[in-house]
Amino acid sequence: MMVEVTCRVGSNGIETLTVGSVPTFYKGLMENQYAYGKLTVDTCLEGSYKKALQALVLNRTVVNTDEAKDLLADLMEINKNYWNELK
Repeated sequence: MMVEVTCRVGSNGIETLTVGSVPTFYKGLMENQYAYGKLTVDTCLEGSYKKALQALVLNRTVVNTDEAKDLLADLMEINKNYWNELK
């Protein structure tokens, strides 16, 4: 689980800051980033090709699913000595 908290860090330690409710646009961005991160971790733990592909599709820098498949194939080839096989 990831937790991001608005805070101030000073000589007295950490002070959390309350900012109220998050506007819908920013909440959507945060949820998308959380899902991308969680799927990436799940990929590593489970060796799941499907979750790796889902994570890449969620990434805003990947244009479409076909590009995500090509990118994942390239990543798997480049990292074959380091990654476990994705199923």
